[in-house]
Amino acid sequence: MNKRLVLLLPLLLLAACAGSREVRLTSEPSIERAMDAISLTPEGKALLKFLRKNPVSFEYSNTAGLCHKFSLRAGKIFLPQAYKGSDLILALAIARAGHIYRLYTLSGLDEIISEEEELGALFQARLAVQSNLATYDFDSAGGAPEIKNDFCTYVLQNSDYAREKARIKALTPDPNCLRPLDTLQNQRVWLEKTRQAINDESFYQLLYERDWARVKKGALTAAEAMKNDSVVRAMPIYEVYRYQRTFYDKQSDIFTRFGKLYSEGISEDAAWRSAHQPEIDRMRHEFSDCNMP
Repeated sequence: MNKRLVLLLPLLLLAACAGSREVRLTSEPSIERAMDAISLTPEGKALLKFLRKNPVSFEYSNTAGLCHKFSLRAGKIFLPQAYKGSDLILALAIARAGHIYRLYTLSGLDEIISEEEELGALFQARLAVQSNLATYDFDSAGGAPEIKNDFCTYVLQNSDYAREKARIKALTPDPNCLRPLDTLQNQRVWLEKTRQAINDESFYQLLYERDWARVKKGALTAAEAMKNDSVVRAMPIYEVYRYQRTFYDKQSDIFTRFGKLYSEGISEDAAWRSAHQPEIDRMRHEFSDCNMP
């Protein structure tokens, strides 16, 4: 055998192993077990595949609030430690946050908005049905009323009401969960204002106010907001015009893309409900004693 080939064989084997190594999404064993549970469902398997192609790190939160939290610039999603005792409840929390992150990534939005939470609630409920969720699964997760109530709304009532509840929650102030979130409609209105404001100082002010709103939600640092403001204000006026046009076109495309994702998400959920009505009926029996607020 060629001596050079003999010398190269160990390196080739190492390279092959490195190339096949699966991307790790967490260093927490309990979160890994929950992801294994997600992978047993068709939609969950597809979600994990997407997350490994677009990696984000899942960790436990060390701050108050029974909710997921996104640190998008750091590429991290934080989960409540209260769910640690139940692999399945933790899996449902991961699935919802992961799906929201998928929508954020596919659309190109700059922040998480309430419509993403709506679709996240539907996705979480479908995975719960696919995972044969039972009432006793909540016992080792402190009851997890926020997940249980959302699921009961989905199976005992309908998807429209489940989306409405998710939207109300997303728009209700809760500093621990970085709420309220913005809506797509509000962002469209704001974008139109930037288009109309190019001929006066209000264009700079609109950008500045948007960034500071994100600072309050933890989506941006104060230093980043001030830097963004100084960069735009330092531009020659002809560059500002060009920046405004490019910015407007880019954001319009993003909003259109997300609008399509939102419509597709609602249609996909309706089709899934229609195809899995027997499973939903079984869940209605299992959770018939839900005490929803």
